[in-house]
Order: sequence, then structure tokens, then C-alpha cells
Amino acid sequence: MIRRSRARTVILATAACAALFWGAVDIVGVSPERLWTQLFWVSLGVAVVVAVAALAGWCLSRLKGRR
Repeated sequence: MIRRSRARTVILATAACAALFWGAVDIVGVSPERLWTQLFWVSLGVAVVVAVAALAGWCLSRLKGRR
């Protein structure tokens, strides 16, 4: 049941992102190249934030283990 719910969430999230991209290109008139560039930079920023948070959590767990 959890696997089905997880798969449904991923499918719905992908469909929502595709609808937003289509709306931006078709309705608003943003160029697809610009959207892909922005998607790259946003994804890179999110990856950096996740990496910094993981590193901070690892450092905090190491400090807690020493006490």
C-alpha cells in the first residue's frame, strides 16, 4: 500500500511539474530554453542546500557521539 501511494505521489508530482512547464511556455510565452536553464540552476541550488544540511547533520552527530 505504501509503495502504491509513493508511486502515485511521484506520478502526480511529475504531472504537476509538466503542467506548470507547459503553462509557462504556452500561456505565458517563456522560451523553453530559458526554463531548462532555470530548472538546472534551481536543481543545483536545492542539491547544494541538501548537501550542506547533510554535512551539518553528520558533523552534529559526530560531536554528540564524543560527549
